[in-house]
Amino acid sequence: MYAVIMAGGKGTRFWPRSREKRPKQLLNIAGRRSMLQQTVARISSLLPPENIIVVAGKYHGEEVRNQLTELPRENIILEPVGRNTAACIGLAALVVQHRQPSAVMVVLPADHLINDESLFLTTVRAAAAMARKKAALVTLGIRPTAPETGYGYIEAGEHVATVQNHAFHQVSSFHEKPDFQRAEQYLATGNFYWNSGMFVWQAKVVLEAIQQYLPGLYADLEKLKSFLGTDELEAGIARVYPDLESISIDYGVMEKAADVLVVPADFGWNDLGSWASMAEIWPKDDQQNVYQGEFMALESHRNVVYSRQRLCVLLGIEDLIVVDTEDVLLVCPVNKAQHLGQILDLMKQRGMEQYL
Repeated sequence: MYAVIMAGGKGTRFWPRSREKRPKQLLNIAGRRSMLQQTVARISSLLPPENIIVVAGKYHGEEVRNQLTELPRENIILEPVGRNTAACIGLAALVVQHRQPSAVMVVLPADHLINDESLFLTTVRAAAAMARKKAALVTLGIRPTAPETGYGYIEAGEHVATVQNHAFHQVSSFHEKPDFQRAEQYLATGNFYWNSGMFVWQAKVVLEAIQQYLPGLYADLEKLKSFLGTDELEAGIARVYPDLESISIDYGVMEKAADVLVVPADFGWNDLGSWASMAEIWPKDDQQNVYQGEFMALESHRNVVYSRQRLCVLLGIEDLIVVDTEDVLLVCPVNKAQHLGQILDLMKQRGMEQYL
């Protein structure tokens, strides 16, 4: 078995702490180690370092290598440009298949928080066992704890098997992020799960699915086969990658494929999608403010504060995000936390690249 860790995200929703040169997955957002380091350490309980592959952006290569000295250099694959998750997964699947044609691969985002690591590992083991038995695309669905509108949902259908005490269901459909009313309906139904973006499958199976549903992408990825296992792979990727179709594995493959299974999971998952999500993991004061750094609040409630540079004092405000870094102070309502990309787009238009 191999693990493929996708570490190419920009982390824009954690701006201004997350920047283009040092995105969210390379930061210690939750804990002393970076999110990427935590993800590698978590899966290392199942796999040796030589079976863990990280796909990251070209400009983060040095930092990724510095953080993951335990991995072989050839296991850190650098994308010259971002081309979304289908290209990332397809490239990694080619590498895995070249090394071991029948291998199962676990695909994990680099920036997720998981509280119950033991249950996470038993779920991955069960999913890997299922993927070895059946040529299916397996995804991990998180049992919802609230009518969350920030996640996509997976609708589970017929129960098809139980492996190692984990139930597997045929996926009926994928659903985009719902409004609150629809999210409440999903929660009440009982067979809807949050789409975690974590997958388990045989490398050859996902490549066949890409060939079927994204033939143009597959044809371009095939141009890299002659470079596999050689010192020329990085140069080959640099030539081929910019022309690859940019599409997510969800849109491009998962929503179209016939044999997709979901295994429900409940291991305390959080994708840390924005500053607002820190309300679930940072300490709270008696006014339900969550914070990191020096902080004081009076008659202020449900705020999210990051201030390592100086004392942050709040008086009479509610439901705000306050992030104080060396060169940027961000203040915005909690309910606008998902929209920081709009600010970054505006900065680009105004030539303010030094803050990106």
